[in-house]
Amino acid sequence: MKKMLFFFAVLPVACVLHAQSKVFKEVGEDISTQIKAISQDNAMVGYLAFTRLERADADSFNYRVTIMDENLNDIGTVNFRQQNLELQVVSFEQNVLCLGYTQTNAGNTNHILVQFIDLNGKMINTYYREVRLTMPSAYVRGRPLPANLMGFLKFGMQIRNIPNGGFGLFYGDEIKQYLLRFNIKGELTHDQEVTAFGQRYYLRATAAYLYLLIKTDVHVPEGGYRLYVYSAKDLNNENNFDLRDAAGDWLKVLSFENDPATGDAFIAGCIINPKRELHFVTADDYSYIPYLGLFTLDLGGPDKDMKANCSYWSDKKFPGISDDGWFTAKEFYVRYTAAVRDFSGNTIFAGTALTEKQTGKDKYKLSDGVFVRQEPSGNVVLDNSVPCDETKLFGPTGALYELDKKNFYPVTNPDTRTNYMIIDDEQNIYVYNINARRVMRRIQHKDGNIKIDLFPAKEGHVMVAEYNRKEKYTRFSIEAL
Repeated sequence: MKKMLFFFAVLPVACVLHAQSKVFKEVGEDISTQIKAISQDNAMVGYLAFTRLERADADSFNYRVTIMDENLNDIGTVNFRQQNLELQVVSFEQNVLCLGYTQTNAGNTNHILVQFIDLNGKMINTYYREVRLTMPSAYVRGRPLPANLMGFLKFGMQIRNIPNGGFGLFYGDEIKQYLLRFNIKGELTHDQEVTAFGQRYYLRATAAYLYLLIKTDVHVPEGGYRLYVYSAKDLNNENNFDLRDAAGDWLKVLSFENDPATGDAFIAGCIINPKRELHFVTADDYSYIPYLGLFTLDLGGPDKDMKANCSYWSDKKFPGISDDGWFTAKEFYVRYTAAVRDFSGNTIFAGTALTEKQTGKDKYKLSDGVFVRQEPSGNVVLDNSVPCDETKLFGPTGALYELDKKNFYPVTNPDTRTNYMIIDDEQNIYVYNINARRVMRRIQHKDGNIKIDLFPAKEGHVMVAEYNRKEKYTRFSIEAL
């Protein structure tokens, strides 16, 4: 399985290169760079820098795509001129990069642009399609479009690599949604309109199938998903079904990824209590069982059936967990926000501990990062909880989505069969080793004028992005854990 992990930062730049480090200095308003990380088979193989250079004319800019190895050394460059572009997504398969852009042309037709580039910087193919972009409110028809004002696709663009097959691309504008398939040469082989309308769309690919998960039912805020299964060869729609358990209860999706051990797609999340579908926002809501349990749906493959693993608190068969999801030894609920599969077939659910304090009136606090393990047998156990940034005490009506500042980002190392979770909290970033059950590193977000962010990197390393507000530069460096 070849998978794309990415992040991006936008800044006006001049670039200074050092060993395993690169510095981007702000030199002008119109010059900016996006940095994306490239992964193959869940392993980091390099980075890509997309730079908008000087304006060529009223509607066009000069652009540069720079391909870098895992140590940030340049290995290939492509220079070209185009109308106003914004890089949306990058994917990678068989040494070919697939880059998807939106192209905004003031007062005229807009397009998506798809480029196929090899690792030496050779342009293999390009593909254009006219689309209806949603224009920003500050746009004035008939005037040149400022560099910082871009049209956007209403439902975005996603590209997934098809192992040994090419690329699948989804996009949706104001009128229609489409699923496209390209071979490794960048040639369009199949084109399918997606007639099912939804609020959000999520694309995932395996060697045999393309999966499109659509949020369709507006009456269930956290549920209402329907999964469409397409052949990866010809985009034939082979199956579609609602995401519900055997009792008909909606499922809340926390993760829609590929299993690092098998390459099969899976979906994991919470089983929604049908009596509490609209009550999941406050601390008080969590004491009235908004979720009945946890689930993992293995989507299988051509020779492997789908398999659902549902674990319910009400079964009362999980020691240390009450029938409302309360962890008795630690005395907390968990606000689940992420899930990842390990190499042993377990699903690790991650979230924030919600503790209750008796102070005369009910008071709550969000504190530890929590990891809950669902085993293939369906057994659920508390895998670990680690101290992180804590909130102040708040009342029962406190909105958890506003108070909880933790974001969880899974990172997988297939060579060592190790899973990590980056916990991006309000004041600190924590790198947690799921296998070793310990925090490997803690980094402060802010140090004077410097803001620090953390991203995946090569084996045993992380990329540290340091933005210096005073000196107006960003340094990217590869550092060991």
